[in-house]
Amino acid sequence: MMDLCGKSALITGGSSGIGLAIAAEFLASGVKNILLVDVNPPESEVISDWREKFPKSRIEIHLADVEQMEEVRKAFTVFDHLDIVVNSAGIFDECDYEKMFRINVCGVINSCLLAIEHMRMDRGGGGGCVVNIASIAALEPVLAAPLYSATKQSVLTITSSLAHDFFFRRFGIQFHTLCPGATRTRFFTDSFDARCLFPEFVGEYRRKMKEYPVQEVESVARAAIEVIRREKNGSVMVINDGEITEHQLPPPSS
Repeated sequence: MMDLCGKSALITGGSSGIGLAIAAEFLASGVKNILLVDVNPPESEVISDWREKFPKSRIEIHLADVEQMEEVRKAFTVFDHLDIVVNSAGIFDECDYEKMFRINVCGVINSCLLAIEHMRMDRGGGGGCVVNIASIAALEPVLAAPLYSATKQSVLTITSSLAHDFFFRRFGIQFHTLCPGATRTRFFTDSFDARCLFPEFVGEYRRKMKEYPVQEVESVARAAIEVIRREKNGSVMVINDGEITEHQLPPPSS
């Protein structure tokens, strides 16, 4: 079981929502160095509170757009080494689907490749783990969000492929996927009507969405801690209504 005490972690999308909640759980679990990577900084009160509560932890903020490889590359040099990378940056905007794919998919690819570059044991790195935030929509496409669902299916496929034992034997990096169900974040609460595909069906979308329980971001953060501590490479964890279950994918082909 991995002990998080003394570890160094980088979180994309770390300034709000799920990413911010994971950062809080990391600090409470003894993570020594934590870097929040986002296009916007978190609220200063949050950081001040954390620094007061966790004086032995180093908390840094790096402004970067995950779409831009070179911006993210600079973030990976802030600490001498990294043990954990969490890719939480993402948007919901079916109307600007090109940007959504660049952030939700290409942003994850950028960070994963950099994590491999810095952590891979076959080139002198210390190994580690990468946790990618997908969605239950990766397993059960959402009527109101077909394109968003496709981005999250991509995240699941990328992560599961990199978790193949072929790579693990060489890199020493575990790859995990979290698939949250409906979660109380601004992506699905702010201006939903203007960002969904076929807005003429918004009323029906909303009626359908009321069938799903909405969980808090802390439930997803707890799942992130659990999956890292378990150290089971390739884990796919579903977090729905606060309950954590493991989803079994078909075994990868060689």
